[in-house]
Amino acid sequence: MEKASVNGLEQMMIEKSKKLPLGTSDFTALRLSDEIYVDKTAMVYDLASVRGKYFLARPRRFGKSLLISTFESLFKYGLRDFQGLAIEKLWKEEETYNVVRLDFSEVKSSLGLEKFREDLRDRVIDNFFQVGFRYNPISTSVFSQLSAWMKKQPANSLVVLIDEYDAPLTSCLNDAKLFETVRSVLSEFYAILKSNDAALRFVFITGI
Repeated sequence: MEKASVNGLEQMMIEKSKKLPLGTSDFTALRLSDEIYVDKTAMVYDLASVRGKYFLARPRRFGKSLLISTFESLFKYGLRDFQGLAIEKLWKEEETYNVVRLDFSEVKSSLGLEKFREDLRDRVIDNFFQVGFRYNPISTSVFSQLSAWMKKQPANSLVVLIDEYDAPLTSCLNDAKLFETVRSVLSEFYAILKSNDAALRFVFITGI
């Protein structure tokens, strides 16, 4: 009888146990699905509570995209997805922010320079559009327009999250000329972020 009760308790614990987040890289989806999450939000708070710019380099499958998604949720929705986690008692900001999230794994250079330029332009236009940027195709370049737009934004109003910043570079490592051109174009984009620092509340960039 005692053994049967123990087995029944074990079964109940198994049924109630949370699932492993295999392949889940979206923080909100993970929380809504009640999957296992190792609470690192005290460290997230240490980074996010200070106005700054951060770069994280780690191998693949080390949780970089999930971390980017965690910052996105925090700055965009506040504590909505953080009930029961350490940061819930630490985070005091009531303000939310315009968040731009760019995934450069969508911007490949292996199909040539023109395709790279087109993909990068489209990602910039689409993602900054969500926070108010409007691109005029008959005016100056998208980078020039983006810089002008950022100069008009309130101080500390914008959060920029970039995942796999180096994907366009790693996809053309065997072509030295293309690599240098891609690097130059990306440098132009990052120069815009640097020159419009006043608008940026937080910048986080990941790569391998």
